[in-house]
Amino acid sequence: MKSRSKLLKVGEVSEWLNVSRSTIYKWVNEGEFPEPVVLGQDDGKRSASRWKEDEVVDWLESRPRGVQE
Repeated sequence: MKSRSKLLKVGEVSEWLNVSRSTIYKWVNEGEFPEPVVLGQDDGKRSASRWKEDEVVDWLESRPRGVQE
């Protein structure tokens, strides 16, 4: 049985990571951040994007630590 992950709004993700909402979308477009789950119609008008909390945690844990040169 798969574990259930909380769905996070872009504002929650951006606040958690201390980056702007546009940075989250930029990272997604560049393939650097997990793809969101699109709720509703995917026409940009009546849709909402949500990120699975466990995927964001996995992404965060995969990031390098310490000072990067």
